[in-house]
Amino acid sequence: MSDKLIITIDREYGSGGHEVARRLAEKLGIKMYDEELISQAAFNIGYREEYVKSNDEKAPEINISPMFSGIDVFQSSPFSKIQDEEFRIIREISAKESCVIVGRAADYILSDEPHISIFIFAPVEDRIKRKLALIDINGTEPMTEAEMEKKVKQRDKQRRKYYEFYTDNKWGGRETYDVLINTSRSGINGAVAMIEAYINTAKGKDLLSDM
Repeated sequence: MSDKLIITIDREYGSGGHEVARRLAEKLGIKMYDEELISQAAFNIGYREEYVKSNDEKAPEINISPMFSGIDVFQSSPFSKIQDEEFRIIREISAKESCVIVGRAADYILSDEPHISIFIFAPVEDRIKRKLALIDINGTEPMTEAEMEKKVKQRDKQRRKYYEFYTDNKWGGRETYDVLINTSRSGINGAVAMIEAYINTAKGKDLLSDM
């Protein structure tokens, strides 16, 4: 493994993946990229940041044009332009610096470059409780448990559809990532420690050396 360290973190909604990424980047002394990708993409393509955020990590809506009959002609929504720009930014960042990148199918986009891919997950009931607790902490508009459950499942579905549209891999599949961590068991700091341990073990490792 080279001196440059690239870590990609995908996550179920409410599993704490963003916080794991933030604390990991802080401990490693490198930058984390998550919503920063939204801001940069919006600036580069001239879209409003709110619009880019509302369409972030979404698969494009493809429809057969009504102008054509019996011909497979498809029109792609602006989602593609947003995702293409985010993918370009991810490649640009990873080419020049060590970093932690959250979501956006970064593990697949960087499949030709050495990196460590992580998937953060947790039981849905724990994720609902965590998001409800964060609402209380941040003082944002309250939601019922049923409303939060619906949101958690919708966001998971959205992320799965997005990831599997742009990649050949299964979102959350054990064959897709280097490490999968259940934060309900590890906790956020425990997840960070596990990733650090994996990095230290894998650094410079010859995969055949233990065989």
